[in-house]
Amino acid sequence: MRSYSCTLGDHVRSRIEGSKKQIQYGAKQGLPSVLLIYNNLDPVLQSFGTRDDDFITAMYGELTVFLNKKTRDASEMFNGRNQLLQKNKNTSFSAVGRLCDRGGEMTVTLFESVYSMVQLP
Repeated sequence: MRSYSCTLGDHVRSRIEGSKKQIQYGAKQGLPSVLLIYNNLDPVLQSFGTRDDDFITAMYGELTVFLNKKTRDASEMFNGRNQLLQKNKNTSFSAVGRLCDRGGEMTVTLFESVYSMVQLP
């Protein structure tokens, strides 16, 4: 039996990092450029490392809350560190998507980048 553990978004984050050059080529041509990720680590459930929150965290950062030690007040939740898509970073990605086989039915879920230089139509 295999066992895996990872930090939320790590699997998607590593695929984004490894595909930057390919994605940049399409975007420089003025074409929407999408990275599709298929989860071969978890071929049956296809959820380990590629759930919606993994994509959102990899793209926009870890969900973060600041706590005030004195007042014990909490800030609003926001996306913090480890965001790979930013206003001035990785703007070639129009979207990052999940290619998924659920019992013989292939589906694609796209997570559009708000920072993309070429938006999806």
